Amino acid sequence: MTEGLAIEIAERKMKELGVGDNYLIRLRHFQIPPASKIELDAENELLILVKPDEYVKMYSKAGIFNLRDNRINEMQYIHRGKTWIINQETKRYLQVKIIQVIPNIKLK
Repeated sequence: MTEGLAIEIAERKMKELGVGDNYLIRLRHFQIPPASKIELDAENELLILVKPDEYVKMYSKAGIFNLRDNRINEMQYIHRGKTWIINQETKRYLQVKIIQVIPNIKLK
């Protein structure tokens, strides 16, 4: 998925959720050490995987993305809630880019 498509999906999803244009988009670029993982807590946010490497494994309650597992019928690029990004490569750092979409919630 390209950055442009990710932003278009983010815009449409925020409109569907009733947020409209009241959200923030961040490009996050992670360097994950060999055979390591990071955990993100994105309860009210969207995390959209951009141009993934074949050694990226990303999963959340929304689903899983893992090109190295041929038993998965549908890869998920969009995640929510507690999300893990795993480097399945044992010898090199992995570069992972995601678009993070954060709705602005006004408290009364």
